Amino acid sequence: MATLFTSALFVGTALIAGWIYVRLPKLAPRGLLTRAVCCLLTLQACSMVPVANTTYLGLYASVFGAILPLLVAMWLAAFWLLRGLSDAMFAHRL
Repeated sequence: MATLFTSALFVGTALIAGWIYVRLPKLAPRGLLTRAVCCLLTLQACSMVPVANTTYLGLYASVFGAILPLLVAMWLAAFWLLRGLSDAMFAHRL
């Protein structure tokens, strides 16, 4: 059951981030270095989130209050970084 929830959480946050990426393209940082720093910062922030598993309320609060927004930000930063790398690669060809 935990594996199903974790998979659904990752897929759901990726879909939310993909929707933000498509609907708000001007939200992306300009430079490739800025996009890479955003990706690294969100990855580090996701690794530092404490999960309060003493009560169900604390668990739900930490998952939906901290982990879900950080996972959306992580996916969004990854999408931005991949787009920046793609733009840089194709700009070199022209």
